[in-house]
Amino acid sequence: MMINFILKWIHVFITPRNKTIIYHSFPDVSDNSFSFFIYILNTHPEYQNVWLVDHKDKKSIYLKIISNYSDSLNFKILKKNSLLGVYFFLRSKYVIHTHGIYNSFPLSKKQKNINLWHGMPLKNIGYLDTNKIIPKSNYLISTSLVFQEIMRKAFKIEAENVLITGQPRNDFLFTNNFTLKNLLGISDDNKDKMILWMPTYRKSIKGDIRKDGKVDLMNRFLSHSNLTLLNNHLKKLNSRCCVKIHPMDFMNAADFKKFTNIYFVDNSFFENKGISLYSVLSSIDLLLTDFSSIYIDFLLLNKPIGFVISDFSEYLNSRGFVFEEPKNFMPGEIVTNTKELISFINDVLKNQKDDHNQKREEIKNIFHDVASDFSKKVFDKLITEYV
Repeated sequence: MMINFILKWIHVFITPRNKTIIYHSFPDVSDNSFSFFIYILNTHPEYQNVWLVDHKDKKSIYLKIISNYSDSLNFKILKKNSLLGVYFFLRSKYVIHTHGIYNSFPLSKKQKNINLWHGMPLKNIGYLDTNKIIPKSNYLISTSLVFQEIMRKAFKIEAENVLITGQPRNDFLFTNNFTLKNLLGISDDNKDKMILWMPTYRKSIKGDIRKDGKVDLMNRFLSHSNLTLLNNHLKKLNSRCCVKIHPMDFMNAADFKKFTNIYFVDNSFFENKGISLYSVLSSIDLLLTDFSSIYIDFLLLNKPIGFVISDFSEYLNSRGFVFEEPKNFMPGEIVTNTKELISFINDVLKNQKDDHNQKREEIKNIFHDVASDFSKKVFDKLITEYV
């Protein structure tokens, strides 16, 4: 490729600056890249920080998000697909991303390209998946020896370059003053229990365009009739449920009718509030999900988890999983219809029943070798000005 040839020679003549860090994520200014960026802003002012974003028109939103976590102004926000964006990319010693950046560019030996990724996987990713568009990087991170081996295989990278640091975004689980109730306009004095439901997509229209599992089967949970049943039961339990739509999903929060005790939100909801999703996880009482990596992070909080799944076989035969027996690594109730879902919620929130506490602890010990200071561990192991 001519562009690769040109860039290879440009790299020869451009020396990256040891104390410049480039950041990129999907969605913009989010996830592990954002958490690590905030750590650098607040603890290492000697570094220059540059965000490359896909949507420069949302700069005011990004500034609001950043200001809620740091008073520092030591950063730039540039459009990724611009000459200035490419220039700062080439001048940066450290490249931090969650989904890859400039994947057609050759990796430079003068830079550290660090893929923080966006969660430890239950479902197949990278070379373990049928999708062969794999982000390039020199380094990856993991949360344990188990995931070190999985990430090594998924990205075909040396195990020694997969660092066991934990995920920077999990710093926000323990260091925040935000609640999901407050973001939804509910007083924090309200005693209602709070559920967060985060289904992964079955059909995506952004990023990696694909279909996994069975859309119709999973959508039965979200039919108006089933949501009405759930809403009525939540009212009786003095409980609320927030359904967070995946940023790549073909569904939108606006597609659903309003309910008194069920709220549908998407990524823009958290963006407009200026808050990272991970900053509110400690404020919820119950997590509902399916195959999303969110539950692996949530294990650090030792709270109940429910797995809402009606298309397990279909998902297994399409996307597939990194474990031969994935259900063995899902420490929570597996519910397959709305009746079971209501019964499970009733057990947890009304009867204070927690049958999976011991299993959660067992799986947490397998999935997490690191319990705190995740961003600091990434910095200590990967950011130096001498390598």
